[in-house]
Amino acid sequence: MNRKLRLPTSIGAALVLGIVVALGIGVPWAFNTGSASPAGSLECSVKTVCAYAAEVEVLRMSSTSNAHAGTPSGSAYGHRVCCSGVSGLGTDCAATPSDIVLSLSATDNAHVASDGSYTTDVCVSGEGDDATADCTYTTDNCDADYACLATISGSTNAHVADCDGVDDYATKVCCLVTPDNCPDVSNPGQENSDGDEWGDACDNCPATTTVWEVPPGDTDCDGFTDAVESVVGTDPDDACPDALDDDAWPPDLNAGTGCGEHDGKVNILDVLCFRGKLAPNPYDRRYDLNGDGSVNILDVLLYKPFINTSCANP
Repeated sequence: MNRKLRLPTSIGAALVLGIVVALGIGVPWAFNTGSASPAGSLECSVKTVCAYAAEVEVLRMSSTSNAHAGTPSGSAYGHRVCCSGVSGLGTDCAATPSDIVLSLSATDNAHVASDGSYTTDVCVSGEGDDATADCTYTTDNCDADYACLATISGSTNAHVADCDGVDDYATKVCCLVTPDNCPDVSNPGQENSDGDEWGDACDNCPATTTVWEVPPGDTDCDGFTDAVESVVGTDPDDACPDALDDDAWPPDLNAGTGCGEHDGKVNILDVLCFRGKLAPNPYDRRYDLNGDGSVNILDVLLYKPFINTSCANP
C-alpha cells in the first residue's frame, strides 16, 4: 500500500514556516572575517561556533592574536577556524587528498609549527579521487584562490593569530582545496565546459551553467525532470518565464504581488505560497514538485538548492 504524508492544515502551515526559517537562517555570528578565495572555493573565518553541517572546524585558538592552539576534538578553546565553500571538505589527515595545515605540540594549549617538527597534525582534505588539497606558508598575501586560515609567529614553537589584519603575525597559512567535480566518475582532467559545480563527465547539461544539479531527463536544465513538469503543468522545454503569465519553472510561484505570477526568481515568498496547499487540503498538482501525487513537506524541502536564485542568471 502506497501511503501519502497527510498533515492537518495548522500543522502543515507551521511546518512551512519552520522550513522557511531553516532555509533562510544565516550562519552564526563571527568574531571577524578571515578570508575567502576569489574563486569562491575555500572560505575560512574565526567564529564562536562553526555552522552545523555547512562548515568544517579545522583548528581552535585561545584568542584571535598571540594565541595557543588546539585540535577540535582535544581543546575547549572558544575561537574556532571554520571553513566552507567546498563540497566534501574535511579534516582527515589520512584522506586522499589531504594536506597539513599546521602541526601542534599537543592537542591543547599547544605551540604550532609549519616545518613538521611536531607530531599532532591538523589537516584539510577533499572528497573524490580527483580532488586536490594544498597548504602553503607565505609572508606575502595568499595566492589567488587560496584562503588564509591563520597567521603564525614562526616556523616552530610558534603562536597563532587570525587573518583579519589586526595583530596578525607575518606568516600566513594559506590553503586551497579543490573539489572533485565528479566524485563518482573518473575525470582526471576535471573538464567543465560550463564552469558550474559539475564536471562534464557527470553533468546532464554540460553546456548550461546552473547552481542546482540537473537530473537525468531534464530537457530544459531547470532542475526538474520532464516527467515532473508534466505533472506540475510547467513547460519542460522552457527553463525560464518570458512574462508573469508564462509558467515555465516549477519553483517560481511568486512575482511579488501574489502566488501564481512568474518572474524567474525564487525566494522565501515562493515557499510561503505553500500555505494552504499541503495535504490534506485539496490536491493542487502545481505544487507537487516531486510528482508523487501529493503536496507535502517533501515538496517544500526541494526548494533548498533554488532559494535566492534566478533561472535567467543562476
